[in-house]
Formats: sequence, C-alpha cells, structure tokens
Amino acid sequence: MTYDGVIPAGLGERGTDLWIEVLAERDLDAAGRVLLAEACRMADRLEQMDRLLRGDIGTWAVISDDYAGGKRTTKVVLDDALGEARQQAATLRQLMASLKLGTAVERPTERGSLDQLGARRAARRAASAD
Repeated sequence: MTYDGVIPAGLGERGTDLWIEVLAERDLDAAGRVLLAEACRMADRLEQMDRLLRGDIGTWAVISDDYAGGKRTTKVVLDDALGEARQQAATLRQLMASLKLGTAVERPTERGSLDQLGARRAARRAASAD
C-alpha cells in the first residue's frame, strides 16, 4: 500500500508531520496505520502538554469562588500535566517501537524530500512569526 495523501482528521501540526514523514518512507498495513494514527495523536498531545508545562496557567489550573450562605470558598484545582506527559511519552515510545520507527539514520548530504518538507515548515514558522 502506498501513501494516498489522506491524513487522519483532527491531527495537529506535529502529528500531521509525523504521519506524512512515516508514510513517505514506508508502507504500512491497516493495523500499522491505526497505530501510526494513535502515535500522531500522542505526539500532538505531548506538544500541547509541553505548552501547558511552559506556563499556560489557564489550562493547567482552575480557580473558582463560591459565595454560598454568605461565606466565600475558593477552590484551586491543579491538573497533573507533568505525570500525564510522562505517561504519554512512554506510550508513544512503545507505539513507535512496535512500528519499528525512531531509529537514528545518517542523512545523505543531498536534500531529500523530508529535508525539503522541514525547510518549508521552518519557512512557514518564520513567516508567521513576522
């Protein structure tokens, strides 16, 4: 089976990049594509958790006030994003290993299609930063 250009719905930038790059290099059967889709979703979740851990307090803590019966009660709830990120990373490693992905490969000196994809992605980021 060859890459058909179809990307699973709902993937973010990191997950989409992983999907495209893996299927550009190898063919996967249906079960492999399911595992790859889950790995891509986990990569997106880890990206989001990284943003949380770098200080997005609005997503990582909930503060609420209750004025019942003339008494003020403040409740603070902190999510365990760091523990969840560790679990997601471990599961992603297992999925990648089952797909036999993630081995270090020496890159040729010529720019291949993946290098070109990375260069275009970097250019998009630089353009959006301006």
